[in-house]
Amino acid sequence: MMELDSDSRFIVLESPHLLSRGDTDAYLMAALEEIVVNNPPRSRYPHEVLHGLWSGPTGTAYLLLQVSKHQPDLVISGQRPQEWAQAYIAGSRGHNLRLGSHGCGISDEKLAWEAVRAAISQDLRHVREFISSVSQIVGVDEFPDENLYGRSGTLYLLRLVRHWVPESRRLVEPLLTEIANTIITRGPNWKWHGHRYLGAVHGDIGIITQVVLTDPELAPCVELPLDRLLDMQLADGNWPSSEDSSRTSKGLVQFCHGAPGVVISLLSLRPYYPELQTKIDEAIRKGRECIWNQGLLKKEPNLCHGIFGNAL
Repeated sequence: MMELDSDSRFIVLESPHLLSRGDTDAYLMAALEEIVVNNPPRSRYPHEVLHGLWSGPTGTAYLLLQVSKHQPDLVISGQRPQEWAQAYIAGSRGHNLRLGSHGCGISDEKLAWEAVRAAISQDLRHVREFISSVSQIVGVDEFPDENLYGRSGTLYLLRLVRHWVPESRRLVEPLLTEIANTIITRGPNWKWHGHRYLGAVHGDIGIITQVVLTDPELAPCVELPLDRLLDMQLADGNWPSSEDSSRTSKGLVQFCHGAPGVVISLLSLRPYYPELQTKIDEAIRKGRECIWNQGLLKKEPNLCHGIFGNAL
């Protein structure tokens, strides 16, 4: 049975058996077919739909690139995922695509487009163009350190290119080192819009995760803020959105603010903190209970603020 409460953000499940795995391959195919049919590749994209990995054709190209890795023989509306990825990345972004218009994180279209284009093409010329763009903005002091608009997002894009184009390592790693060290120097009191956020998109756990995955040798440098973040977990297993949020509030249970993003991040960080593993395991256990109890959200099913992120 499900309890529907108009005042609640989520649907209350009385029995775990209501959720069954079902035919996930069919769900995947249906979703991918809907994307390419309702939002097909264009020869040119208007500026208002270009938001890097966060929203728009570049994020769709990256999704299909990932699908091509896991299911390379899949056929979606007559084409393989790699072909669709190439089609989405090929469309013109216009002549006024300004570097740094959305900071320097994963929502910046120019940086994200150049990174995903390099990953799809495997072309070192495209890698060098991306590196040139990152080099132009790496020293801009007013950019934040979080993922969506900031330096941690740049680390993710650089790691993306390093992963998909192994030959790019010697080009990418000097910038990875420089940006990671800049983030460490500016911390641990990282702020976004004047507040100390804690979550995976704008806050501490997202920043720490990108720094450590970039260079595991930097893990000790961010161990204290990570330990402090573990101590800030609420009684219900969630985390407050920001340092100045009430510790007694329910908070938000979604990827960008709250347990879903923190749990995913802790799973990535756990191997690098052997002395904190018992504490991390308990935090993950409580966080998963919170996601199960409060994570079947009523709002639209997107990655950041909805059930898609919680499903991960």
